[in-house]
Amino acid sequence: MKKAAYSILAASFGLLSSGNLSSQDIQIEGTKFVHPIVEKWITEYKKENPDTRINIKTAQEAGEYADLHVVFGAAPSESNSDSKVIYVGRYALIPVSNSGNPLLEKAGKGLKKKDLVNLVFEKDILDEDFDADEKPKYAATVYTRESKAPTAITLAEYFSQSPEKIKGKKVFGDEIYLLNAIRKDKTGITFNTLNYVYDLKSRQLKSEISILPLSLKSKQKEALESHDIDRVISLLEEAKVETIPVENFGLQIPAKYEDSKEVAHFVRWILNHGQKFNHEYGFLTLDDKTSSSQKTQVDKLLAKSDGKDGIKLASATAGDFGKK
Repeated sequence: MKKAAYSILAASFGLLSSGNLSSQDIQIEGTKFVHPIVEKWITEYKKENPDTRINIKTAQEAGEYADLHVVFGAAPSESNSDSKVIYVGRYALIPVSNSGNPLLEKAGKGLKKKDLVNLVFEKDILDEDFDADEKPKYAATVYTRESKAPTAITLAEYFSQSPEKIKGKKVFGDEIYLLNAIRKDKTGITFNTLNYVYDLKSRQLKSEISILPLSLKSKQKEALESHDIDRVISLLEEAKVETIPVENFGLQIPAKYEDSKEVAHFVRWILNHGQKFNHEYGFLTLDDKTSSSQKTQVDKLLAKSDGKDGIKLASATAGDFGKK
């Protein structure tokens, strides 16, 4: 009987270490503009792990039952011991306007970072250079998401501002509605994600919108003016462009799921194999340094889950011995 029990124990440890995943529902909650890339990762991952059930939902759909949460930038909870954030990609915010916007011609050789700050954000009366009588050099109607939306926070933080200081009109719902707004308003401008600004099939800039002229180096300007998303992605991955915000996004794993082998394997698969789909869906891959550090974090999660699985299995088997 003991020999049989030891055989079961050994076989069970073999199953745990083989990488085969047991059937489990993994619920991911995330903002809509990242859904396409996450859904692609899920589809490809399921081809290799058909027994794993993974779904992505909006916050309203997922409620409090999500296993993973899509977060952007340095999430406040990243330093919290109750959760872990693993970054899985980057996204960029491109400044665009209605194609008939007079600003396109008025901007001349291109807007500098300071011009964009003055155009998009309200001035603080406490600023040293504040002048109530000063007439703005450029004018436009700014459209943005509500101040708590990830894209609004990223936009503000990149320019060292607060989301509450963004001028103009707030648009609720998905970021795609920002494009609808500027198409209807010839004075409208917005910052929006690559996967919404470009047609992912033709890989070209969508109709009725134009990228704001920016003060850039000649090769950078050529890439933007090409209206080719792949050239823009290459540009943003090779060098920082001070007038185009780029930010990490990742999956936040609550402490109660850090021991989940299924979750750890899925996240590790994204880092090792899922990155090749990022460009196709309008997202940037992680830089080498970040990618390496995130893989190290996931390996720690896997080691933790393997250790606890082994302890639980050994404990359960020992209990069975006592009953025999």
